[in-house]
Parts: sequence; structure tokens; C-alpha cells
Amino acid sequence: MSAPDGPLTLRPIGRVVNTLVRRKDMPTFGVPSRIELLPEFASGLLHLAKHSHVWVLGWLGGAARDVLQVIPRGLKPSPGEEPDPRNLHGVFAVRSPARPNPIGLTAAAITAIGPHFVDVDHLDFLDGTPVVDLKPYFSTRDCLFAARSAQVGRNASVEAVRQSVLAQALAFCGASTPDLELAVDILTHFRSEVLEFRDPAEWSIAVPATRHQICDTMMGVTRAMPGRGEIRFHARDAVLFEHDGSRYEYQLLPEGGFRFWPH
Repeated sequence: MSAPDGPLTLRPIGRVVNTLVRRKDMPTFGVPSRIELLPEFASGLLHLAKHSHVWVLGWLGGAARDVLQVIPRGLKPSPGEEPDPRNLHGVFAVRSPARPNPIGLTAAAITAIGPHFVDVDHLDFLDGTPVVDLKPYFSTRDCLFAARSAQVGRNASVEAVRQSVLAQALAFCGASTPDLELAVDILTHFRSEVLEFRDPAEWSIAVPATRHQICDTMMGVTRAMPGRGEIRFHARDAVLFEHDGSRYEYQLLPEGGFRFWPH
């Protein structure tokens, strides 16, 4: 297909409906939202129910279109500090709304489908954002578990770490369980207290072989794989991390929770 000679034309197919109207109020992972389709596009929802997740493409019309480098949110200087030029990233390396064509892209779980709407579990678009397309998420094509991403910015707080870890765990495992929540708590503690909000260069983890949900959560969040020797299975009821020559043990308690032992 040859490139068009003139300007491209986009037609909104609907709009986002949720409770947020200010960008600064938007949580990192968005909020539950409805996508209301215009009547002439409603028939395009036929058989969308075959899929559990959907890609939502929105038009972020208020964003700058003449910016090619930005400082990501997690690297912005504190009030009164000068920005560090080493923290600049090209807009094609981050998810900033400022870009030549301000198209937002989010994958979300479908929670309901109506004659002219789709409800999703989260969307990081403001109320009224025009939606330009919906595409089904294909687990056979879109899931790239082996993908790697170097850390862009630091989490703002321990709670931000936990939200991020929990979202990744649920995306991998599908549903919450007590052992998933326990693994999330352990990873949150390790990433905030030991790693100080920075990702390690590589992972070295040992997990209890009989606690399957803990094993799944550790692999889903860290991307550690047995075949690469990054995660191992043992008979102890503990999670072990090795980092920078030190060992960190999280003993799993019978009543729930853990006891932390740095070695």
C-alpha cells in the first residue's frame, strides 16, 4: 500500500466515559471506564465477546505535538531542582501523551458489552477522550513474555511499587489468591527496601516448589525463567533473593505474612 499524498483523516468511533477530567488526578493504571460508541459504529461490536481483553486507541487532543524529547514522570526533578539532561527520552521511547500524533494505547480487560458500549476494568484516558479504534487482544500474538524493558523512571512511593507489582501479577495469573497477595507483598518489600526502587540487572530467586501461585507471581512480575537459571525451586517454605553478593530470605509464616532475614 502506497503512502497517502495528503493529510490522514481520523474519525472518532466513540468516547470515553469515566469520573476523571484532570490529568493530574489520573492513577498510573487508570480507572474503570466505559467506551460509548457512536450509533453508526455499534454493529462493529459483533463477536467482541469472544475476547477477554481489548486494545483501546484514544486521541489525546490536548497534548503537545511539537515535542520530540521529554523527561518521564518518574525522573522529573523536585521543586527547585534543575532538570538533568541525561533524563531526556525521545517520545518514541516512552508513553508520554506529547508526540507528533497524540494517540494513546491501552490494553484493558472487558467487564461488560452492551448494544453500543464496552466497559473495561481500567483506562488511563480522561472523561470525554475520543476513541479512534478498538482491537481485540490476542493472547497468541500480543503476549510477549520474553520482552525486556529497561527501567524508565523510579516509582514515587512504596504504594506505587505495590500497585505496579499487583497489576503485573494479575495480568499474568488472572485472579487474586492469598499466595498471589503474599508474593506481591514480598516483591514490594524487596524492590522498595532492598533495591531502593531500582530494577536489578538480573534476577536470582528461589521459590517453594509447592506454592504454585507464589511461583507464578514471581515469574510473571520479574520475567525470571528456570531455563535461564534466574529462578529455582526448593523444598523450603521461603523465598530467597540473591543480589550484589548478599542473600535475602523471606520466611513464609504458617499464619500468613513473612519474616525478613537479610544475610
